[in-house]
Amino acid sequence: MGQRLSVSLRFRFFAVLGGLLIVAMIALAVISKWLIFPALQAEERTAVQRELDRATRSLMLNQENLLAQARDWSHWDDTYRFIEGTNPRYRDVNFSQQMFEDMNYHLMAFFTLQGDVHFLAGLEPTTGRYQTCTAAVDLCAWMAPWVKTMQSAMAEHVDPTALYIEQWPAIVAASQILHTDESGPPNGWLFKVRAMDDAWLERMVDYTGLPLSLDVTPYDAAQPTELTFSGDQVRASQQFPAFGTNEAVSLGIELNRVQYLASLTTFRYILAWTAGLMLLVIGMVLLLLERMVLKPLRQLTALTQPSCPSPDSDHLTLRRDEIGLLARAYLEQLTCQQQLNAELLRMSTHDSLTELPNRRLFDQRLIDGVSHANEHNVPLAVMMLDIDHFKLYNDDYGHQQGDECLKKVATALQNEAIHHDVLIARTGGEEFSALLPGATPQQAKAFAHALIHAVDQLRLPHGTSPVSHYVTISVGIGMLSDSETLLPSAVMATADQALYLAKAQGRHRVVLFEPPLASCPVSKQNTPS
Repeated sequence: MGQRLSVSLRFRFFAVLGGLLIVAMIALAVISKWLIFPALQAEERTAVQRELDRATRSLMLNQENLLAQARDWSHWDDTYRFIEGTNPRYRDVNFSQQMFEDMNYHLMAFFTLQGDVHFLAGLEPTTGRYQTCTAAVDLCAWMAPWVKTMQSAMAEHVDPTALYIEQWPAIVAASQILHTDESGPPNGWLFKVRAMDDAWLERMVDYTGLPLSLDVTPYDAAQPTELTFSGDQVRASQQFPAFGTNEAVSLGIELNRVQYLASLTTFRYILAWTAGLMLLVIGMVLLLLERMVLKPLRQLTALTQPSCPSPDSDHLTLRRDEIGLLARAYLEQLTCQQQLNAELLRMSTHDSLTELPNRRLFDQRLIDGVSHANEHNVPLAVMMLDIDHFKLYNDDYGHQQGDECLKKVATALQNEAIHHDVLIARTGGEEFSALLPGATPQQAKAFAHALIHAVDQLRLPHGTSPVSHYVTISVGIGMLSDSETLLPSAVMATADQALYLAKAQGRHRVVLFEPPLASCPVSKQNTPS
């Protein structure tokens, strides 16, 4: 049949028209790639760079504004006399917390001409409280890194404005202290610090109208400007080197690529319409041949291929000819086989009495859980649960009632497991096991107590139990990190030892395995069931 299709008219028409479609699409793609798209991309990059330049100018204006304020203070006779020590009221008249908050200052530092600290004032970064001192110690110790960097700047005679990165990035302006008429000689230095924090960034966003962001990154002198395109967003950033460090303050903006993507979408529509038109022509030419001969045969062939299900199987089964008879018989056989496979899979992985996962499924999940915990270095807890004195229960109430007890206990455990997204399996007669990926010891104990409480709430009578008048359970918990090896059997052994201790301590309780038990193994001979 494949050979007949290869020489059919349908195939020949499809090959010719499909070839024309491919040639047209290639031509459009070449024009778009080499002419149209580069022009759109260049225009977009220019627009983004223009917005980044606007944000950069705003930062520079902020620096110039702070420098102007620093010079206004430093070129003042009162400041000059303050450094000389002849204006004692200077600090009381000119400094306050309100002034720092109104001017968005975070630190002001006065130095002598030799670079020694004369006076410091600022807002403590963690509490926001106003502090003044004459040395960067005690309450002003947080100022010490800033003072050290400023002294380095004075020694190197750097630019009057710079960006510093100490506890946080900041704009720093420096000016020599002169008389009001800017005559000398200078007798000191004044530094003003304005933090580039969230409040500063909000003011910049309001001023520029741009979605700005601020990050501290390693300085790359070869590429201070970076443009990153991602989906419908473009991010542009400009690095500003920080004084005294290899880091930089990166000012970024994130913009929508609306105009560029709109143009791109237009050309994609053109491409789609061209392809659609060609496909429409192909479809009209082949429609008659398809409906009369090829479609019924292809549907029947697809119906018999499990890897290629036919979407028209319902139509085939309604036919009253030989094809319909074959299709109905095949679907009946396929449905029966699928049901049998599903039932076999469920029976092989679940307990027939309680409908919980069985030991086989639990062991598979345990191997996967241990492998995942080892690979990703996350905790893993396992539990072994046992119905207390279940042999006495069977002896007193009979095995049929014992099976009903197991079903009810299993249902209560499964309800808690579903609520906490935990796997619980029946791994023995009255024994159950639980797998808790990612659980800490505290979380595992809390879940174990929830299981005990759930069984207690059933209030199933157990007149012969020395523990309680009702059916109870005991729980042993083991952690992968506490097992002797990183094998599934080792971690289950820790839970088994913990369950034995729970029984030895009186049952109806939770015991978490502790590593010292590994060096002093407890004999499990004559363990109560």
